[in-house]
Parts: sequence; C-alpha cells; structure tokens
Amino acid sequence: MLPEPTTEVDAVDHYVALLADAGWPGETMCLTVVRGLPVAEALIRFNGEATDREVTLVDAGQASTAAFPDELPLVVADVLDGWVVLAEDNGWNGADLSVLARLSEGGTVAASAYWNVNLLAQVALAHDGEVVGAFDFVIDEPPAEGAMEPFIRGLDFTDAERMCAAALAFLERVSGVRVPVDWSTRPHPASVIGRFPWLNRSGATGWLTDMAPELHAGLSTASDAQVRAVTTLAATWACETTGVEDPAVLDTLARDVDTVPAAERAVLRERLAERTREEYRQALNLRWDHCRPLGLEKIAALQGEVSRRNADRSAEHGSVARTHAMVAARGRLMDDPRVGLGLAVANAYQIDKPGWPALRDRLTQAL
Repeated sequence: MLPEPTTEVDAVDHYVALLADAGWPGETMCLTVVRGLPVAEALIRFNGEATDREVTLVDAGQASTAAFPDELPLVVADVLDGWVVLAEDNGWNGADLSVLARLSEGGTVAASAYWNVNLLAQVALAHDGEVVGAFDFVIDEPPAEGAMEPFIRGLDFTDAERMCAAALAFLERVSGVRVPVDWSTRPHPASVIGRFPWLNRSGATGWLTDMAPELHAGLSTASDAQVRAVTTLAATWACETTGVEDPAVLDTLARDVDTVPAAERAVLRERLAERTREEYRQALNLRWDHCRPLGLEKIAALQGEVSRRNADRSAEHGSVARTHAMVAARGRLMDDPRVGLGLAVANAYQIDKPGWPALRDRLTQAL
C-alpha cells in the first residue's frame, strides 16, 4: 500500500537550498526514490547493472559532459532510511513511466521528479508495477483527486523559482526521506544506463523514406516474405560485419520467423532486447573509462579531452557496432515485416555509413 504522506513545513525551503548548491545539477535532473530494494536490484530495474564503481553525482555529471557528443547516461544510487535514491545529472530515465512501474513491482512504491532546461517536467508515482499518477508540474494543474493528491496537497508549483524544489518535496512526502545537500559530493554506487536509443526506433519506415526512397517505394508491391528476406539480408550483413557471436542472435537469424507464433516472437524480442542492453552497457562502461573526470579546472578538463581523443576506442566502437547489429537482427522478429525492415536497415546504416550507398543498392535490388 502507499505510505502516509510525510509533510514538513520546511521541505521546499530545504530543496531550494539544495538546488542552489554547486554540487547539484542546475538545469536538468531526475531524482527517483524506491522503497525497500537493495541498491543492486534498484539499479538493474533502472536499466543499469550491479556495480563495484562508486562515484559522486558531481563526478558522474562531469564524466557525462566529457563524453559529448557521445552519450554517457549514468545514475548514482544509494540507500537513505530504507529507500534507494537514484540521481541522474542531465538524465531522464527515472521519468520513463515504464521504468518507474518496473521499479515498483512486487508491492513496493517508487516516485520520480524530473525537469530539463526546456522546462519539460514531470512528477510521477507508481505502486506495485503500476503508475498511479503523473503530471507536468510546469504546465498542468496538479490533480485534485486520486493517489497522488495527498502527496502534492498544498505544494505550490506556480512559483518558477521554487517549483523544482516543490517537486523534490513531493518525493520527500512519498518516502519520508530528506536528501541532504551534501549527498551529491559523497561517493555512491553508480552505473551506466543501458537504454539503447535505437532499440525500438520509432518511425523506422519513415527513415526509409528519407534515406532509402527506392527501397521504401518497393515496399508497396513486395510480399511479406520478400520483405522478411531483405530484412534477413540486412541483419545477416550487420552481424557478420561486426562479428556478433551471441547464440541468441544467431538463433534468431536461423529461424523462419513467420512460422513462430506471435507470443513466442514477443519472448524472443525481449530476449534479444536484454542481450542488446548488455552489449550497450559494455560499450558505455568502456566509454566511461575514457571520460573519468580530472577536476573542474580548465587545464585538467583540456587534458582529459585530449586524453580521450587520443585513446584507443576501437573496443568501445566495436561494441556499439555489435549493438546496432543485434537490433538489426531483432528487426526480423517484429510482427509487422515493414517495421522490422526499417529497424534492421536503420541500424545497419549506423554500422558503416561510408558503405551505406552500396548496401542500400544491394538491398533495393534484393527486394
């Protein structure tokens, strides 16, 4: 069941002071709390991994910045009075309602507060695997009833200078836990977040319209079997090019997908999705090794940038390429063959952009 709201009159003031501290992200942050889980389990449910790494939130933010223009999503987590606090500098994973629901599975409770520099914002609450409330605290009116209402009652989201602090006060009301100002400068368990952005590429067929118009035009007259065959060609090329050896992926390439029942295809898709996240987490950990912050000083920052640029990143790039290949293979399992083709081809393109015209022509001729 949901906890009784904890209301302290100074809560918003406390979080105003917290957000004014240099150790906390200034413009974009997501803070998430979940009751009663071990830190390792909370990280796994968060698309992270059980980890031996410990860093401060400040260091995690610097590492993510050092990775630019590449992405390095990180989360720092630790237990406070029976609740795991998960903090993301310039991240948003905890704002994903599917992630929040997964955190709350097994009868527990999870809540998150998120905002970014563009004033996209959200507070949300989940219980026992279900999101029971969420709203944008910048543009929406707080709900006047429902499961969230007792936890936001009386909080003022109209003051632009204090609304983010009010969102954090909401988390305190849910958890009864006050996050101290110096939490951001203490070392905590930390993990990469393995949400591969191309795993469920929305608008994949639209991508074909722009990047492979002749191939896209051929879809109107091609049979499902022909589309599946071209998808297999793209996925096989991707896996062979990148040296994918994962048995689950190779098994997928060998199957006659159209003879596999829809329910089994869904299981296979999820199995490949998890394999893909594992591969991507490996790539991110390699990236993180090249982005260890050397401090805030300009000279140290420049030294770190030069060191990363000159480092041998072939292992990281190879792992990213294999991730794309695994998603291409997953495209064969999509219920809609045309969506699957778009997913496979869009990911194959990412593996070898200079060689894309030749691959595109080969796939078009095969269709």
